[in-house]
Amino acid sequence: MKRLTALVVLVLAGVLCAGALATFPGQKGKIAFRRYFNDAHSSSGIFTINPNGTGERQITQSPPDVVDDQPDWSPDGKQIVFQRCPSNGGSCSIWLMNSDGSNQHTLSPECVFTQNCEDDSAVSFLPDGEHVVFTRASGNVKDNIIQSSQIVVSDLNGQNRHVIIGSTPYQADFNFAAFSLDGKWFVYERANSVFSTPQFTSALFVVNAATGQQHRITPWSLDAGDNPDVSPDGKRIVFRTHVNTDEGCQIDIVHPDGSDLTQLTHFTNPHANVRSAAFSPDGTQITFGTDNGLGTNPDIYVMNVDGSGLHAIETNPLWDSAADWGSLQ
Repeated sequence: MKRLTALVVLVLAGVLCAGALATFPGQKGKIAFRRYFNDAHSSSGIFTINPNGTGERQITQSPPDVVDDQPDWSPDGKQIVFQRCPSNGGSCSIWLMNSDGSNQHTLSPECVFTQNCEDDSAVSFLPDGEHVVFTRASGNVKDNIIQSSQIVVSDLNGQNRHVIIGSTPYQADFNFAAFSLDGKWFVYERANSVFSTPQFTSALFVVNAATGQQHRITPWSLDAGDNPDVSPDGKRIVFRTHVNTDEGCQIDIVHPDGSDLTQLTHFTNPHANVRSAAFSPDGTQITFGTDNGLGTNPDIYVMNVDGSGLHAIETNPLWDSAADWGSLQ
């Protein structure tokens, strides 16, 4: 297994010491999610809604042919980070805004047409609320596979960037890093390419932030990932299965050491539309996008952490998913 360089370990340890002193507020706030505006999924916006389904509000107004996606709440519930991607295949960038959508600005470097622009995506907050972690893709492309995929930490100005882990060239995408509340470890999704073994499948890995040692916690056969989320107490990770084939998807839960892998949902339709999941701030519930097994566009649902009590909090003919649950301000 790869280790983090000594310099990066020291830098990361300094960042997370501050984060370990803060706690995410435990009261349930709003849920943020992404809504596609057309069947081509070439345009979307970020919305927020109360857990009881009231107060739906659109908070980003992206330009045409731009997709705003993967919102993530700050620990205090006052800010949201998200990724913005042109639907024509250009580079994605990461953005920060207030919870009401005001003060939107990018944390990614300006892309000049004469440059080989990096692609920043899959962003989330660190526990200190003063740093973010995201995936940076860069380099050449071979057989539609990017050369370099790295997990990077930066401050809220997009500066002081530090690579904390990266893939072997062309082997895999390292996506959706999420830190535990105490900052001692983080989980990420490794999505293997055609040049890896096994090919075109994903698994979750947990990395010790102090030593850089990592271990796989889900079997390759489960094809696990899609923005895994760590519970507030750090004892569980929720994720979606079969992310590459998109057949027979379920929501599962597992401990950070890979034990007690449990399937929470039991959709019998192999074409059930199931999307990424996130815990509530008090750890008692989970929100995710699904069609409840109907094979249609997903809505935002909530269930208890044992999989019981599944219910929709909103219904819309458009595609709603990428849910993340914020804390009460």
